[in-house]
Formats: sequence, structure tokens, C-alpha cells
Amino acid sequence: MQKQTLYARIATKLRKWPIGDRLKVAIGLLVLVQVVSGIVTLFQFSKINQDISQLVNVEEPLEESILEMEIKAGEIARAVLDYVRDRNQKHLSKLISSRDGFVENYSRYQKLANSDKERILSNKIAVRYSDYNQMSASIIRLADHRDAALKVFVNHVNHINQLIDHERVKSNDDHSDDGLKKANASHNMEKYLNIAFGSIEEYIVKRNQSLLSRIFEAEQKFKIFEGKYLEAISNHVERQRIKEIDLEFAKATSYGNQVVNITDDIDQLLGKFEQNLDAINDLLHNQIHPLIHANTVIATHDADSSIQSAKIVISILAIIGTIFGLFSVWIISRGIVAPILELSDGVELIAAGNVEHRIQVDSQDEIGRLADAFNHMVEDLVIAHQEAEKASHIKSAFLANMSHEIRTPMTAILGFAEIMRQKNHDPETVRHIDTIKKNGEYLLELINDILDVSKIEADKLDVEAIQCSLIELIEDVKTLMEIRALDKGLDLSVIVEGKIPSWIQSDPIRLRQILINLLSNAIKFTKQGSVQLVIRATDLDSEAPSLQFDVIDTGIGMTEEQLSRLFQPFVQADSSTTRKYGGTGLGLTICKRLTNILGGEIVVKSDYGTGTTFTVSVKIGEIHDVEFVDQQAFKPELNDSLANPNKKTDFEMSYNILLAEDGLDNQKLIRFLLTKAGGKVTLAENGKRAVDLALDATENNQPFDVILMDMQMPELDGYAATKLLRSKGYHHPIIALTAHTMSGAREECLAAGCNNYATKPINRNQFFATIHECITAFHQNVETFH
Repeated sequence: MQKQTLYARIATKLRKWPIGDRLKVAIGLLVLVQVVSGIVTLFQFSKINQDISQLVNVEEPLEESILEMEIKAGEIARAVLDYVRDRNQKHLSKLISSRDGFVENYSRYQKLANSDKERILSNKIAVRYSDYNQMSASIIRLADHRDAALKVFVNHVNHINQLIDHERVKSNDDHSDDGLKKANASHNMEKYLNIAFGSIEEYIVKRNQSLLSRIFEAEQKFKIFEGKYLEAISNHVERQRIKEIDLEFAKATSYGNQVVNITDDIDQLLGKFEQNLDAINDLLHNQIHPLIHANTVIATHDADSSIQSAKIVISILAIIGTIFGLFSVWIISRGIVAPILELSDGVELIAAGNVEHRIQVDSQDEIGRLADAFNHMVEDLVIAHQEAEKASHIKSAFLANMSHEIRTPMTAILGFAEIMRQKNHDPETVRHIDTIKKNGEYLLELINDILDVSKIEADKLDVEAIQCSLIELIEDVKTLMEIRALDKGLDLSVIVEGKIPSWIQSDPIRLRQILINLLSNAIKFTKQGSVQLVIRATDLDSEAPSLQFDVIDTGIGMTEEQLSRLFQPFVQADSSTTRKYGGTGLGLTICKRLTNILGGEIVVKSDYGTGTTFTVSVKIGEIHDVEFVDQQAFKPELNDSLANPNKKTDFEMSYNILLAEDGLDNQKLIRFLLTKAGGKVTLAENGKRAVDLALDATENNQPFDVILMDMQMPELDGYAATKLLRSKGYHHPIIALTAHTMSGAREECLAAGCNNYATKPINRNQFFATIHECITAFHQNVETFH
């Protein structure tokens, strides 16, 4: 206990010191120990250095010079043998280089040799090397002499062949007995001449004594057939030519014999040359090496003694240094590290979300002041976070309001454009109306993209994992995209590789959005060729099976620089892309983030001018009891899903409907659509008027079949009006009409008491289907209740 109290007192005193003073004390102790250790160690190493300097500075270079002399002597021998064999000048260059290397290392050895024995051996090496060098020069000269003689021999042989060929040509036209004899004799003369020539060249390489007999026999055969040729000759001119051949053959024979003799001399000299090399190697390896080894053993023994002494001294210093080091570490840990750990733990708690936590550090030093400053910073951070949340709510409200304000007039624009198109048959006017509708739909797409990015950044994008039909989803995407592809003259195809599950667990809306975005881009940037959607299942045996979609086009492609800027918000391949093809650059950003949310990834490969492939993978949940289909089964099922839809696309709207809408244009549009379908429409320009009309109709026992309630109106908005009606016991269907598409808009409408939800701009078929389903469900519930 007394020791612990003493440590606690020292730690308390240390905490009152500034961190700089504590570090100075700790580092000062470590430096002191290091300086003392360095001085003692330096002394020990200087002693060791004296003992092994002889070994390092003399013996090793001496050993190295001897080894190099052995190597260079061997290189000289190889260079000589290679030159004798190949007669290539590069071997002479190698020979000269090896001689210079041997002389250089011999000079080093002479300078390093100290003892009398080493000097005697040095003289012996000089004598042996002189003989060795002279022999190599002699062999080179003989090889050159042999080559010269062989060259002359070849020239004579070629001349003889030319003379014989000349005689043979003349005798070819002579079919007499003498002509045939001359032809046979000339052929055999040429044959045995070439045998003699070839045997001499072979002898140079193999030095086989049997070849000498073959050369002599070929020369004899040549003389025999020369005599037969001479017997068949009748005129003086031919005899003169035979004499010329005989003279050339005598010269060739002389030079051939000279080549053979020189070759024999080279062989004898090479034998002595190799013996001399063995003698040099014996001197270097068996006599000088043991002498150097004995000197090395003595120097090594002295160095080992010094090293052992140094080990003991350095070990003692290491123990002392460790003690001082531990003391310094204790000073640092108790006075610096412990408060820093307390600060770190507090920071982790605050980072984990416990913003009420405050760091408690007792130090009165820089760490204590840092803890106080951090506590103040956390308080400021809490205030800033609250303000950021408030700003986020303002931003969301602004985006929702802007969405509503833009979508509301777009409802009238697109709705009346469709009505005008149906009633107008002038082609030019129809094109103008289509342009209005196309650009209006494009504007809505831009708004949706901006809202989706905003939702993703605010982490408010709704994503669900439900069981959905993959076949129906793909058919829906293909049907929508096929129209765009046909407009551009492109071939759009769906390819299934292997087998894929017919049902998956994912978010069909978001997956459909990804595929439509990618296929839309592929069609937009492809002038001619095709666009393919390739589907394959991956990792089916794992716990997380996936689907992979490849969108492949033959379009303009992208460069490496353009690929590096992909997936960034509001960024396209380059500045000309927007002008030429349109778009905001948000589509791929949304695709990438949606893919990540669905548990997958998206990658792209592209060749500029050739085409692009986008690969998307998404997780698909458990597929144990799911049927799998392949390419063959895929097309029929697609057709079945298309041929047997369960959705009604046209309805008779013979209902009594209350439309609560403050916008005059939207009043006219929706009223026109409902009236044309057979409905009876009553208008209310605000929420208060809608409540009054609905309650009056109920009291008169003529309730409306459905109320279409715009959620943003003057005096009383749709939310308040719906809540007021429900509070007064109104049970008939109310369908929310809103241009809001922000996260939570649907839930907010349903929470206010609406039965269903319809967005603006109005999609006629979907709008009528919602009204019909809502009224039908209400009547079924009433019948069930009664």
C-alpha cells in the first residue's frame, strides 16, 4: 500500500507538470543512457575493428585476387578452345580481356603478399602464366595458319571442280565409248575430290585417325580415274587440260596435308596447354589457398575474443538502458498516455452518438485544456447539428413544394396535350403536340432524378425487399424500351445465360429504375447496331445469391478520361454530350447509389467508338423453393405474362365524384377525363368547400362515391380537410391527389385518412384503375360488414 501511495503521489505531481517538461525529463534520461552506451560500444567496436582489419583489409582482397586469377585462367582456356573451333574474332577479344584480368589480379596479389611463402608462390605463378600465355599465342597462330592453308586448299578444290565440270559438259554430247568413259571418269574424279575435301574438314573437327585413311584413299581413287580419263582422250587440247587438273590437284593435296599436319600440331599443343592450366590451378587452389586460410584462422580467433568481450559489455548496457527506458515509459504513460486514453474513450462515446457525455480529465496541462476545448466543441456541435437538421427539413420542404408547383401545371400541360392529340388529325399539329408532350415528360424525368438524388443524399430513399416476378419485371422493362429502340432502328434483345430464378426478393421499382436508366442511355448513345440485356445468376450456392445484368451497346463508347468522370452527379462524358444527346448526368449517379443500396455494385467497360458494357449485380435473397427458367422457357413465360394481364386498362367511370382542386386548369382536365369516361363530377375549389359538400351529400343520403382530394389548397388543405371529414364520421373513399413525390408523402396522406394515393401528372389508365379499385374495395367492405 505504501508503494502504491508513493506511485500515486508521483503520478499526481507529474500531472501538474507541463507535457513539455515531462517529455524533456523522459527524453533526457533516454539520451543519457544512449550516449553512455554509444561511447562504450564505440570503444568495443574499435577494438574489434583492430583485430579483424587484417582479415578484412588484406586476407579478403588476397582471397578475391586468387579466385579471380583462377577464373581468368579458365576464361583464357575457353577463349582459345572456342577460337580454334569457331575461328570467330569475338573469342580473341575475350582472350585479350581475360589476359588483362589475370594480369590485374596478379598485380593485386603481389601488392598484398607479405610473407616469404606468398612471394615464392607469386614467382611460380608468373613463370607458369608466362608459359601458359605463350602456348595460347602459339595455338592462335597455328589456328590462323591452318585457316589460311584451308582457304588455299578450298580455292584449288573449287578450281578443279570448275575444270572437271567444263570437261563433263563437252563429253555429254559424245555418246561414243570414249565419251562414256570420259563422262564416268570425270564424275568419279569430282566425287572423290569432294570426299577428300569433306574428310579434311571433318578431321579438323573430330581428329579421327580413320579420316586420314579416307583422305589418302580418296586421293588415290582420284588419280586412278584421272588416268582412265586420260586413256579416253585423243587430242592434245584435252591432254593439256588434264595436266592443268593434275597440277591443281597436286597443289590441293599439298595444302590439304598441311591442314592435317597443323591440326595435329594444335592437338599436341592443346594437351600441353591444358596441363599448364592444371598446374596454375594447382598452385592457386592447393598451395596458396591453405596458406591464406591459416592466416584467416588466426585473425578470426582474435576477432572472436574481442566480440565475446563486446557482447558482455553491450548486454550490461542493454540491461541498464532497459531499466531507464521503462522508467521513462512510466513517466510518459502515467503523465501523458493515460489522460490521452481518457480523452480517446470520451471521443468514441461522443462519436457513437452519446452527445450528452463530457470528457473528465484531471490534468492541468495541455491535455486538460484540450479536453475542456473539446467539451465546448461538442456543445457547439450539438447546436450545429440541430441547425443542420432544421436546414434539412427546410430543404426537404422546399424540394417538396417545388415538386408540387412544377408538377401541378405539368398535369394540365400533358393532359390537354393528350386530349388535343386525340382530337387533331393534322400531321404537323400532331408533331407539335408530340413535341410538347415529349419535352413535358422529359422535364418530369429531370425533376424525378433531382428528387431521387436528394432522397439518396438525405438517406430517405424508401427501398424494400419483397418477392417479385423477375419475368414480369424484365418484360415490363423490355416493352417500355423496345419502343425507343424501334424509333432509332435498333435491335433490342434479352438474353438469358444458364438458368435464372423466376421469382426474387428485391425492390422491383428500384431495380426497374436501374435497368430503364441503363437501357435508355444505351439507346440514346447508339446510332446503329443493337442493344442487349444479358441476365445471369451468380453465387447460387452461397448464402447471398445474386443476379447480374449486362447492358451491352454498339454505341459511341468512352475514353479512359471519360470513364474516370462517370457516376459523378451532373457530370457527363464531356461538355458536348449534353448539347448533342441531352440529359443532366444524374441517371448513372442514381443507378450506382441504388445498386449499392440493393446490395450490389455497378462496373463499366468501354472501347471508344466500339461500344459500352454496364454490369450490374444485385442481391436476390433466398431462392431455395423457387423455379428456375432458361432461355427456352423464358420467351413463352414472357408471352404468357403479356397475354394474360390481370390489370384492367379501360373503365366506365359511372360514379358520382367530388373533385377538390384549386387549380382551374387541372379542374378542367380531370373533369374532362372523368366526364368523358361517364362520371358525374362536382367541383370544390378548396378544402373547406369540399368538406361542406361531402357532409351535405351524406346528410341528403346521396354521398359521393369518391372524393379526389388535392392536398395543397387555400383556406383548408387536403390533409386538414380529410382529417376533419374522418373526425365527423365520414367513411366513404378519399383519394389523395398530390404532386409531392418526396419520401413520406404517401404515408402522410394515408395517415391523414386517405384510402389511396395518386400522383400528378395524371396517368389516365392508372388514375382510373385507382378510383375503380378504391370504390370497389369500399363496397365489398360494406357488404361484408352488413
